[in-house]
Parts: sequence; C-alpha cells; structure tokens
Amino acid sequence: MLSILVATTSFPRWEGDYRGTFVWEGCRAMAALGARIRVVAPHARGAKTREEWNGVEVFRPRYLPERWEFLLDTPGGLPVLWDRYPSRRWTMIPFFFAHASAVARLARDCDLVHAHWVLSAFAAVLGSPFHRRPVITTVQGSDVYRAMRLPLAGALGRAGLRGSRRVIALSRSLADSAAAQGVDPRKITVIPNGIDAGLFAPNGKAREPVVLFVGSLIDRKGVRFLIEAMARIRNRHPGLVLELIGDGPQRADLEMLAARRGLSESVRFAGILAPVEVAARMRRAELFVLPSLEEGQGVALLEALASGTPCVGSAVGGIREVLSPEWGILVPPGDAQSLAGALADLLGDADRRYAMGRAAASGVRERYDWPVVARRILAVCGDAVSPRVGNSEQV
Repeated sequence: MLSILVATTSFPRWEGDYRGTFVWEGCRAMAALGARIRVVAPHARGAKTREEWNGVEVFRPRYLPERWEFLLDTPGGLPVLWDRYPSRRWTMIPFFFAHASAVARLARDCDLVHAHWVLSAFAAVLGSPFHRRPVITTVQGSDVYRAMRLPLAGALGRAGLRGSRRVIALSRSLADSAAAQGVDPRKITVIPNGIDAGLFAPNGKAREPVVLFVGSLIDRKGVRFLIEAMARIRNRHPGLVLELIGDGPQRADLEMLAARRGLSESVRFAGILAPVEVAARMRRAELFVLPSLEEGQGVALLEALASGTPCVGSAVGGIREVLSPEWGILVPPGDAQSLAGALADLLGDADRRYAMGRAAASGVRERYDWPVVARRILAVCGDAVSPRVGNSEQV
C-alpha cells in the first residue's frame, strides 16, 4: 500500500467548501483504492489545522496570525491574488516557508510527495534533503501558463518541475508547456482530472432554456465574451437565461456589462453553490459554455458533459482535447461573434443537442470517472517509488 503526502496550494477549507475540490476528490479516490493519503494545504480563517476526512489526514499549518491568512480568500487561486491584490503578496513568503517545513516534516514516513501546482513542487523539492522522498508534480494550468511568466516564480517553478521525478499534466497542451520549461518529456505523463460520474449524471428530465457557466469570475475565464454573445442572440431567443455559478473579482464589472447590454433580467448571478446544487443545474441547463482564454483542462466542462449537457468551449489548452465534435462545439477564444453563432446553432437544433448530450455522458464516464483516473495516478506514483526507464505515457 502506497503512502502519499499530497502537497497543494488549494484545498477545501472545510467539508463542502469549493476550493480545490478536484484535489480532494482525487485524494479520496486514491484512498478508496487502498493508498494512505496525507494532505498539507494552506490554513485559512475558520479552518482546522488538523483533521481527518474519510481516512485522509489533512494538515493546514498556520503561516500568520489567522486574521492575516488571506491566501484562500480569493476565487481563482494564488495567481488572482497576485494580480489583483498586490498589497497581500507578502503573505506568500511566510506561507511558503510554513508549507515547505510541514512537507519536509510530514513526508518522512510516506513513500513519496505528490505536489499540486509548481509552488508546492518547489517546496517539496527544497525539502528533499530532509524527507528524502521522491517528488511527483501535477501541473494544473495557471501555474505553468501564468506563474512561469514572472521572473522569480518562473525560476522557482522550473526548479520544482526539474527536481520532480515524474510530472503529471492534465492535457497535452500542459505537457508541451512543461517540456518547454526544461522538463524531460520522458518524465511527463498526461492524466486528466477526474469527476464524480455518479453525482454528475443525466436524469432524463426536461431541460430549461438556460445557458450555464460554472467557474471563477476572473478575466481568463472569458465570461465577458459570453455576455456579449448573449446580447447578439437575445432577439432570436427572448426567454433564454444565462446563469453564472461562481464568484470572483470581476463580478461587479460583469454585472455592469450585463446592464449595459440590456441583459439585467437575462443574466443570473447565482454565486457559489454546493456541488449537489451545481449538478442539479447542469442537468437542467440546455447548454454549458466554457469561454476561457486559457485553460489547463476544465473540470466543470467534464461535469457538464457527464450530465448529458452539450457544451461550447474555447479552442484553447485542454478544452480542445476534451471537447470532440460529437460532444460539443469549439470556438476561437475571445470571439463573441463566433460564440454567438455556436450558441444559436445548438439552440436551434434539439436533435443535435440530444445526440451530443447522450454521447458525452457515456464517453466521460468511461474516461474521466475518478476511480479510472486515480488508478492511473497511483501507477505513476508507484513508478516514482520504483522507477523504470522510459515509462512516459500520453493519452
């Protein structure tokens, strides 16, 4: 039985929280397959410093007095905090040292460290002389696409990736980006994030005239182009509603944009919802849209497809690798006119939507259900502990 320390910069603050849920679900799936999992994650105001969830140990070491622990306050993660709140950047320094110290200490009786995002990778590699365990790193998207552009963060991230024995990328696009940072391609394995296919599944009930988006309301998600697209098709579909599930620093700007386009009654800002409610709304929606300008993969996209909901997505990153023509439509990023055209095409063809939804629900369960994905992650973990030459895998 493998014993794995999972080091991550995003993780639920308490049960039911939406932060880093895919990291938690991956941990739970690996534990269900027999692995012993221990997590080191950031502390947040109101969170416990140590607890156990379904047999998974969770440690959240404090890095400052609690009232100053801001890192998990902002939807969209550390890159958004760095961009939007420069006055809070300094908190990342004490966090990093607390994080690295906890990983070095708690990994000693584990078989390996599995780091999520490159900051945790560098923390794990830096502590290698103390814990003496191999490190594997999963790159999620923003860490490679954005953090690597910053001089210091890029240098630390490259050191973390190059010091990892194996690197997991969610998509070929991310694998190529990691290789461009100097990672030996033979160390890189493409394994997507998974989903709870039981929670996100069709129920056969009638759909409502709703176009759905789920995600952080941040610039790189491209929601402003979705609102512009809705303005272009509203005359043909007057009863159509755009529902935005999530929150973030762009919410006020997006509300004003909707008002300027005369869509105040047609754009619904639902805020952050529990996964069960998100699943229910995905099953009810006519279409799901992910208009990102960059995206490592897009877990919400997989969840919508598993729900039998046809999707429209930007042809960027991992989206173009997930969204086949049988499941949905790809459009150029940042192009409201093309997005409006795709929405109009699907909204005007019920038979096509039904065929797409049925094909997507079946295909996603086979490829992306967490037990399937967790087995592949554990295989990489096992190889990191007992490495074999040339064990890189692409999907």
